[in-house]
Amino acid sequence: MEQRRTTVQKTGTYYGVMTGVAAIIYIVLVKLLGLIENVSLHFLVGIILVIGVILAIKSHKSSRHGKIDYLEGIGVGFFVGLVSAVLYTIFQVVMDSVFHLAFSYPYRADESYGDQQAIWILGITWILMGIILGAFIGYIAMQFFKRPDHKLSS
Repeated sequence: MEQRRTTVQKTGTYYGVMTGVAAIIYIVLVKLLGLIENVSLHFLVGIILVIGVILAIKSHKSSRHGKIDYLEGIGVGFFVGLVSAVLYTIFQVVMDSVFHLAFSYPYRADESYGDQQAIWILGITWILMGIILGAFIGYIAMQFFKRPDHKLSS
């Protein structure tokens, strides 16, 4: 019988989907409460990403019996950021085309690029930020998770 292996890609993809769905649910709640114009509330999507990356690294470490390499943690963070950012961006682009820029309106400074170009520029920005932040959060989290006893090294 083949043994099921936990890989960086599997862990990152699973937690990336969960993180992306959580971010989508949060932004829908913000929209339903009529607070979508308050851009400072959008910051919590980043907090959701931090939580998703930390949970993914913790899960990956426990599935590997407490041993995780530094680059594995960064890779898990990268995949969580990538998958969640792609899901979130697809949701934003679809909702903006259906609701005529209702979700991304707070981010638009002017009409220089037009409606379609503005949403795609925002989409690319969201994906890049998700990838960069996911890997960076993974890097920072590995300072804690790299040792079996979870103590910071001196």
